[in-house]
Amino acid sequence: MKHNILVISESLGQPNHRRGIFHFTRELVRSLASEGHELTLVVETTKRYRKLCRRERRTRLFAAQSRNIELLALYRYLDEINVSGPLTLSGTRRKLDWLRRRAGLLLSRDNTVCLLRAIGLLGRPTRLIENRPAALEYIPPDLRHLELFGEFQLEPGFFNYQDASAFFLLPPPRIDARDYDLIVVDTPTRVVIRRKPGAKVICIVHDLLPLTDLKLSDIATRQFLPRIRTSLRQADELAFVSNYSMMRFRELLPQFAHLPARVVYPRTRFDAPDVLHLPAPSGRPGRPSFVVIVSNEPRKNVAAVVRAFRNVPHADLVVIGYTGEISRMRNLPPNVRFAGYVDEHEKAALIAEAHGLIMPSLAEGFGVPIIEALAANTPVLCSDIAVFREVAGELADYFDPFSTEAIAASVTRVLARQEECRGRIRAQRHELAERFGYETQARDFLRHETPRESLVAAQ
Repeated sequence: MKHNILVISESLGQPNHRRGIFHFTRELVRSLASEGHELTLVVETTKRYRKLCRRERRTRLFAAQSRNIELLALYRYLDEINVSGPLTLSGTRRKLDWLRRRAGLLLSRDNTVCLLRAIGLLGRPTRLIENRPAALEYIPPDLRHLELFGEFQLEPGFFNYQDASAFFLLPPPRIDARDYDLIVVDTPTRVVIRRKPGAKVICIVHDLLPLTDLKLSDIATRQFLPRIRTSLRQADELAFVSNYSMMRFRELLPQFAHLPARVVYPRTRFDAPDVLHLPAPSGRPGRPSFVVIVSNEPRKNVAAVVRAFRNVPHADLVVIGYTGEISRMRNLPPNVRFAGYVDEHEKAALIAEAHGLIMPSLAEGFGVPIIEALAANTPVLCSDIAVFREVAGELADYFDPFSTEAIAASVTRVLARQEECRGRIRAQRHELAERFGYETQARDFLRHETPRESLVAAQ
């Protein structure tokens, strides 16, 4: 059965960080599109988007009411991604800065419109733009997932307002989804969904870290609570990115155990023909290299890996992502390089060329870099935590994430067993592609399971 699907995704529907949620939803969209489902994406429009539209109109190259003007502006707007800023907030000054920005946004035109619509004082017809990618000369690789949507539904200030409404406990924004039979919410979102009888809402839960990670700011927790409460009250079904996440949810929020649930793993591509025959990687000439992909969050534990490489002088470490103060820590080992943000193609190349990918996290909902490494036939070294055991099984070398000596020992073991590690991955490639290849994600996402069936599968 083909569905007409509305996707509510703050990772795809506004300029955003390249996070695990973005990766999950991008691959899910690819899988759903390959199955023939019709897709529409909710996109937040802002003052910046309207400015881009005005700029296109001033060129006078298009008819005044040409939708190509809005389409060009929309793609440009979604390409303006902040990849250098932190993902978490800490410290009094940063919290005050966040509150000041939110207060300014709260008084903006877009948020005023959202508030008036939320309390029923302002109606607004749904604005749709047909997606005609052929009108664009070139679409960057990081935006090619947008080609899979048939239409964009424009909502002024939507995602910014839902954050403010969650923090200040204002009425949540509203979405008119009466033209769709399936609404996908890719992470708990504070939104009231108006739908037709029989339409279904599936909410994806990646983790409960905003509730359980003591190192995250209280702002993150205060925002997350109203968001997940609003989503769970409207959800008909839940999807979790791992059995671990689902079981943690059952433990912490048993009042929602009645909702049908299933596990839908994040996916990646296993279709590159040259991956199976990669030569032994070399890093710098004569030196092996390892890759770690992180963000500026204490649970990512990147400092421990950096310190561990003081004890591995014969190998290099490449750190991908925003690391904040860690890149300026004292006595940095000379064999550690901070690459910062890199695009998807460069990241894939660095993983494929490495002797191993290191995942030192103390807590995760899944761990997307693990499957990216397995797809590239690259050995995996990771923390000995339950969710990584679920994802990597016997294909990873595990270490105590609190011990730099254990991390260094893991690096030494993997260096000595390169062919053995790669051989085990090659031997299970078919099973890995079936479990983590994007082609099977739509099938798993749309499969119905009862709560009882989900719990039996998880056990």
